[in-house]
Amino acid sequence: MRRWWALVLLVALASAAFWLTQSFLSGPRYALYQIGKAIHDREPRLFLAYVDVDSVLRGQKDLFVDMIAPQGQDEQRRSIVRGLATAFMGAAVDQARYEVAKAIKDPERQNLPSSWTLVFAANVTTNRNYALVVLSEPEKGRRLRLGMQQKGDGPWRVVSIDSRDLKALAKEFLHDRFGIKLQEQSGQQETPATPQQNNPPTEQTQTQPAQQ
Repeated sequence: MRRWWALVLLVALASAAFWLTQSFLSGPRYALYQIGKAIHDREPRLFLAYVDVDSVLRGQKDLFVDMIAPQGQDEQRRSIVRGLATAFMGAAVDQARYEVAKAIKDPERQNLPSSWTLVFAANVTTNRNYALVVLSEPEKGRRLRLGMQQKGDGPWRVVSIDSRDLKALAKEFLHDRFGIKLQEQSGQQETPATPQQNNPPTEQTQTQPAQQ
């Protein structure tokens, strides 16, 4: 009898381990692990396999326009800047890939995070083939929201970064690294991005029950 219960327990544990492994390998947390591994092992090709630089940069186009021609100013100027941003987006994406690869391969880069750092720091909410990932560092008040997407049977990839979080982190980096302090435009208010169809869910727009 004892042997029978031991066998049942062993099968249950093996099944649970198999299910958890499959869930991890097929979910967005595995992509986060691969991104962390790419950073730690200095493997830019692995990093770019799980981060869609093209989609991320195109999602930041409005932020770039607001930096050059803030809201409330000449709409014609904003339209010109937006057109230029669109025209040069392809070259900007290529340059971004080059700079990302260069930064990841940098042999002088110190304090490399563990491959599991992003996995443990992430709060992941999935909704079908979209996921909202919140990376937070509460003790320093930092937060970065990422949108991830899985297309077909392909891997989960980062396809968007919340521009408000990116702007705040960029300000902190410039101030800490170079002593540059950016000032907010007077009268300019940050407003949440308008939800668009087929975009990854955000904290404001996600209304369907989460599937974990």
